Amino acid sequence: MFDTKNVFLGIAPIGWCNDDMPELGAENTFKQTVSEMALAGFTGCEIGNKYPSDPAELKKQLDLRGMRIASRWFSSFLLTKPYEEVEADFIRELDFLAAVGANRINVSEQSYSIQGRTDVPILTGGHKYVMNDAEWDRFCDGLNKLGRVARGRGFKLCFHHHMGTVVQTSAETDRMMANTDPEAVFLCYDTGHFTFAGRTR
Repeated sequence: MFDTKNVFLGIAPIGWCNDDMPELGAENTFKQTVSEMALAGFTGCEIGNKYPSDPAELKKQLDLRGMRIASRWFSSFLLTKPYEEVEADFIRELDFLAAVGANRINVSEQSYSIQGRTDVPILTGGHKYVMNDAEWDRFCDGLNKLGRVARGRGFKLCFHHHMGTVVQTSAETDRMMANTDPEAVFLCYDTGHFTFAGRTR
């Protein structure tokens, strides 16, 4: 069994409410969601769209249930926005996460993403954006910078490869990992997205 001093089990709220399609699970409240997570034995969770925006209130509700925030999704736009703007948004997210006692942040590049566009096929038709070499350089350099900002705050930046984005397949994920600083950029390994992409190992 897991060593509970070294391995902690968390869960995303997507099983209760969906950020991309809020109508899925619209009837489930924040308190119901985190209560059922705790009853199922989880001690951590990500932040969903129904969670309190006040970090003090969020921490209070999680403390009552013996839970903590494991991470939070951050949408980066390193290809389509000035780096300084992305970094400022990133720091605001780190401030929030620090206030609730978290030390991980999940980053997904959303420039040119077709995620959430239900009228656009993800796997066929060539709709997914593919970066050129210059864009790869800009993207990886930006990730390194964000990762070093995170590390300086005691966080790990965990990159989330995701369907419909510029880093979807295992080949794209490998290229991203090979061209970023392993001490600044880590991987949120999502078996579901790799399986759906058809690029499992």
